[in-house]
Amino acid sequence: MSELRYLAAALIVFAAVFHSLLGEKKLITPMLAVRDEFIQAPMTQVITRFGWHASSGFFLLTALIIVLPDSPDTLIWATGCLWFALGIVNLIMARAKHPGGYLLSAVGVLILTGQVV
Repeated sequence: MSELRYLAAALIVFAAVFHSLLGEKKLITPMLAVRDEFIQAPMTQVITRFGWHASSGFFLLTALIIVLPDSPDTLIWATGCLWFALGIVNLIMARAKHPGGYLLSAVGVLILTGQVV
């Protein structure tokens, strides 16, 4: 297995931790503090926070997929394509002002390149 996939997995772990910790502090907490009846509803609070941190959990699952020796090639290719595509979409939607798009794209490229070499 290519070291590039291990590098991608390390970046994914970094991204998951960064996403959960900094996202909670800079985005989720302030957003859920907005004085709005819908935002203040307990279900909205729980679902928003859960969804945010659950996505970080899925980051970690993709890191595991790309480093397990018995992961099917198709699954690794799909994981690399997904990370790359999400990065490109993030760059477009955020007009390249959000650092996540660069990291997601780079992870996708590392996974895909690691499959080729």
